[in-house]
Amino acid sequence: MELFAAIIDFLDEDRLLANLIGVHVILGIILVLSIVIRKILLRGGDSLVRWTGMHWLDQVGQEANRRVRALMFWTTLLTLSISVASGVVYHAAGRDIRADLGAWHQHLTGAHLIALGFVLGKLTLLLVAVHIAFGLVRRGMHFVETYTLHLLQVTSAAAAPETSGSKVEPSQVGPASAAPVDDERSQQETAQRWFFLLERFALASVLLGGLYMASRILEWPVLDTVVVFLWRFLTIVMVARLATLACKTVLHLTTRLGDRHLDGIHARRYWERVTRLFPFGRKCFEAAVYVYAATKCVALFRHIDMVENYGGYFVKCVGVFFITRMLIELLQTLISEAFGVFEEDRPIDQKSLTLAPLLQSIVQYVLYFASAIVMLEVCNIPTEPFLAAAGIVGLAAGLGAQSMVTDLVSGFFILFENQYLVGDVVQIGDAHGRVEAVSIRTTQIRDENGKLFIIPNGQVKNVVNYSKGYINAVVDFQAPTSANLEHLTADMAEAGRRLRRQRREVLAETVVKGPVDLTPGNMVIRALTKVQPGTHQAMQIEYRRLLKQVLDERQTPAKAAA
Repeated sequence: MELFAAIIDFLDEDRLLANLIGVHVILGIILVLSIVIRKILLRGGDSLVRWTGMHWLDQVGQEANRRVRALMFWTTLLTLSISVASGVVYHAAGRDIRADLGAWHQHLTGAHLIALGFVLGKLTLLLVAVHIAFGLVRRGMHFVETYTLHLLQVTSAAAAPETSGSKVEPSQVGPASAAPVDDERSQQETAQRWFFLLERFALASVLLGGLYMASRILEWPVLDTVVVFLWRFLTIVMVARLATLACKTVLHLTTRLGDRHLDGIHARRYWERVTRLFPFGRKCFEAAVYVYAATKCVALFRHIDMVENYGGYFVKCVGVFFITRMLIELLQTLISEAFGVFEEDRPIDQKSLTLAPLLQSIVQYVLYFASAIVMLEVCNIPTEPFLAAAGIVGLAAGLGAQSMVTDLVSGFFILFENQYLVGDVVQIGDAHGRVEAVSIRTTQIRDENGKLFIIPNGQVKNVVNYSKGYINAVVDFQAPTSANLEHLTADMAEAGRRLRRQRREVLAETVVKGPVDLTPGNMVIRALTKVQPGTHQAMQIEYRRLLKQVLDERQTPAKAAA
């Protein structure tokens, strides 16, 4: 009974009740702050994905949300436990919250109240200024967005290709005509998103500026550091995203303006090769911007400033690689133009078809190797050991791969001596057909059945070229020995005359050699026709057709007379 009475007296103590009320108030404040911080962190990731349009952050945000929930739960639980333990220690020490609050109130003077009033007045004025700045930012951004979108529409209309003034019927609108409309709509949406992000960044900067001024008024240096860190982080992310969106719009307008003003002039084909690189260039630019922004964000933390250097190296390497690709495209176009590949009225030049791809391939490999060396120099990596190692590796490869060296040397002599070119009809070993490609190491030949022979140049020993100067279309006609030789010779000559009249490939009259083979039952009569290189097989087929026609005409009157 005495223990029960002691417990009742302890619970009825006014000091315990006051301290419990104070502890509960502190616990309530902690819970409210925890809920508010949790909501801000969870919704902040979704807002960042929605504002920036970088949907790849969605999966990262979901994983971060799970970790934030767990972190906030355990942090709140730990803070509540520490608060409860502190309250127990505070009460066990004999302290009374009423006495401490009364002592604080007694030490509160008029000067303190005046200072508090000034602080509250400054905070009120700051809040009003932030509200006014919000309105000015929204109105200013709306005006700039409207003017810029109008300017973009005027520029796009001026850059659009000229069309006839005839009215287009709705039934004539197809995918080709709908594509420019969709493209313009996409560009307008990109511009609107750009201004939306810029407005949100400006509003966030105003809000963070207000928090920074509030921290200076309240003299909270920790809040100053946090606000500055958040503003720098937000600036890096937003500038990176705005730069990537602006790059897309700028490339689109540049393409439209170039297509309009360079249409029909000599530089048109160079412009087409450059515009082919725009999608690739945009991806390179986005990768460089995002990596550089990531390194800047990481560099905001102390003791890891060296990461920023690697971001700069990556950006420079991306720039070198893109410039290399542009030079390759321009030089390949220049080589094709030098060999007359783009001239439609020019006759086919087999040497051009052979050398142009070979030179383009050499230029491509040389520029890629040079770009790799430049990238190493950009990254402050000495290139002398790599060049020396490349020489040693090349010598070792040359000694160990003698067949490859033989192929390269043989390919050089094939091209230098002009043994055969692309388009020639040749026979190399068992391969007989038309040459499709000649590289420095291999030769590709496709026969009439469509089979492609890839022959290393080192194995090219004996070459029969049917496309040099002229070639004879040889036709052997087998007939019984009882047939009239003079009549057959005249018929074969007549077939040759008809062939020359009908086909431009024939260079001279057909020569009938007479019997080249004779047996008791059969004889073989040969006819030779000089034709253009590479056309002998087609002319042989055509000559046989005409010979059959002549023979049929001779037999028809004989049957009628009989």
